[in-house]
Amino acid sequence: MKVLLAGYNVDADIIETLKEKADWDRDNVTPETLSASYARISRDPRDVSVLRQVASAEVDGARKSNERIIFGFGHHSVAEHAVFNLDIIGLSRLAVEEVQRARLASYTEKSQRYITLEGDYFTPEEFRGEPIEREFRETVAFQNKTYSALYEALKKHLFVKHAETVKTPLGERTVDGWAKEDARYVVSLATLSQMGMTANARTLENMLRRFRSSRLPEVRELADGIFSIVGNFTPSIIQFTEPNAYDTMRRDDIREMSGELNLAAAGDGHAGNDSVSLISCTPDADAVICAAVVFQYSGQSYRECLDAVMNMNDGEKRRIIKTALSKREFFNSVDRTFETIDFTYELTVSASNYAQLKRHRMSTQIVQDYDPALGFTVPPSITEVNMEVPFREAMDRSAETYARIKEAYPDLKNYILTNAHRRRVVLKLNARELYHLVSLREDEHAQWDIRETAAEMNALARNAAPLACMMLCGKNSFSRLRDEVFG
Repeated sequence: MKVLLAGYNVDADIIETLKEKADWDRDNVTPETLSASYARISRDPRDVSVLRQVASAEVDGARKSNERIIFGFGHHSVAEHAVFNLDIIGLSRLAVEEVQRARLASYTEKSQRYITLEGDYFTPEEFRGEPIEREFRETVAFQNKTYSALYEALKKHLFVKHAETVKTPLGERTVDGWAKEDARYVVSLATLSQMGMTANARTLENMLRRFRSSRLPEVRELADGIFSIVGNFTPSIIQFTEPNAYDTMRRDDIREMSGELNLAAAGDGHAGNDSVSLISCTPDADAVICAAVVFQYSGQSYRECLDAVMNMNDGEKRRIIKTALSKREFFNSVDRTFETIDFTYELTVSASNYAQLKRHRMSTQIVQDYDPALGFTVPPSITEVNMEVPFREAMDRSAETYARIKEAYPDLKNYILTNAHRRRVVLKLNARELYHLVSLREDEHAQWDIRETAAEMNALARNAAPLACMMLCGKNSFSRLRDEVFG
């Protein structure tokens, strides 16, 4: 056996400096050569290291090979070997949500919890010179002024309330972060952010096509900016970037059909707004996991395993699941057998909450638009410092401006909404992903809003599948719960 380093991510400025120093005039510094060499592995007997050398020496040939294999034979997976790191600067929080829908990419975003916001925000080009521009800017200015007042009041209050924590290492920074994370509920989704994104060429191609069909001109502009960088750099592996009818018309068709169903006749359209409800769970969930655990090593068919488990008592099933969960540490993922059962929730969450929920990209998330009629989330600390009145004033003013924007520019209405405004989400995830979500989001260090959501999800899952969820908890509770279950 031999293992060779084929390449790794290097800062683009360093690459350009090295090319300049070497007086490099060839065009083979491109990830396309890796895709081409790996694509040839299945049909060429030579070592892959030799195939890489050939591809680097013959870039035109490598590109033709990519086009033939990817677009001729349909083997798009070879494009996944080309990986890009992109700095995305000056994008609104609203547009960030659309970008981060892509599952197979990685993002690290500027946090509004740890950085003091300076009032910078995105103004849609469509507003400029129009009557709505002044109202939009004045409303955002009011939101940002309220943010500053909230931050100062919260900081003063929390530094007294948590005086002992402030004295600890990093304690002052921690408590200051709590003030920022609650004050930010009043700022708009137009607030600017930045992020680092890593994506392979196949994922990036799909993202570009989706971005170009977006209703937000800001996102369409982002697509052009990304393509201007990677399109000419890797032309053989990023080609299908223009949206088709499926991308552009499907949403309108579904929206029109939904309107024709007259669903609001059954109620007021906003009934059942519990923050967390369990819509469905796999029937006999505990038995299904037990059967999957036994199936791996029994030599029997799954049906035989399930039939046997269905005849077991709870003690026998508990023993099976305990065995599957034993010896696990908090950083270990639970066994893949836990992917055999699913939970589907309906959540009503604030934009701040959703900003963290969306990071669980392996789950299925069906998201409604933000809707001021669903109300807004008021952080308890704001009530504690007697700042709920100015907070609600900012919410009322945001709703008024929202209504006027919606009438004239319906696709741009959400920019004026805040981190406190709410939306509905249908969230479907298997038990393995649920363990991951609850471990992170019910932990004592998690942000309070999503921590409450995770705790409610945990309670509902435990009621539906008590054995499968016996070790479902936040990271800080893991050792205590393990002692209770296995002690």
